[in-house]
Amino acid sequence: MNLKVNSALQTAGVGVIAIFLAGCASSSPQLTATAVYSQARAEVESLRATATIVRARMKTTLEYAGTRVGQAEEAGGLLRYSLINLGTDTSFVETSVSQIESAPTRNPQPTPGDVRAPDTGVITPHLPPTDVPTVIATAPPAATLPAPDDSQPRLENIVMASGVDDSDCASDANPRFTPQSEAIYIVANAHNVAAGANISSRWYRRGTEVAYFSFQAENNINGNCIWFFIDQTDTPFVPGAWSVEIRVDNISIATPVSFQITAE
Repeated sequence: MNLKVNSALQTAGVGVIAIFLAGCASSSPQLTATAVYSQARAEVESLRATATIVRARMKTTLEYAGTRVGQAEEAGGLLRYSLINLGTDTSFVETSVSQIESAPTRNPQPTPGDVRAPDTGVITPHLPPTDVPTVIATAPPAATLPAPDDSQPRLENIVMASGVDDSDCASDANPRFTPQSEAIYIVANAHNVAAGANISSRWYRRGTEVAYFSFQAENNINGNCIWFFIDQTDTPFVPGAWSVEIRVDNISIATPVSFQITAE
């Protein structure tokens, strides 16, 4: 009787162990899948965070590059206007600027014929043969301007100003303009402008026309001040290079005047 009981107990024990092992075997793949899913999810979140940082850095870089490009364009525009105001031929200005912009970047590395001193690190250039002619670029001679015709309309004493006085002349000369300025004036003494002539002004920002005004002379003008102005209702005062040109009967009678609006 005892032998039968012991045998039954042993048989039952083996069954319990088998069931336990079977349970562990069935749950092991589920636990593994859960762990893999959790790890994959963590990696995905990490990639998302990394992508967000990279995207933010790229946006910042693009914004900075855009700002630098705008500053370079404004500097180039100011250079053009300054050269023109100094009497430089406009065709020479445009040709020279285009050559500078299209010029290839020089290689800072020494050429194959260069010899580097071992101690000082100074590069001794390999000189070309002496029979090779040296070409020296020179600027073309200044354009010969025709003698002014005193009988034609002309402007003198052209200045930028922040206002005019009771005589219609500038209340100040070439002040500093900012985005907070109330108005920007151009003032000049006009000569030989006949009654009925159309006098106009064209305002440019970085070479693009942003404002235009005109009026018809009621009487002959010979030495009197004339003026035009723009304010914030005409166009925003964006910092950068600006210019203004005065015409009589749509004919330019003076070199465009350049000025700057500076950010505070």
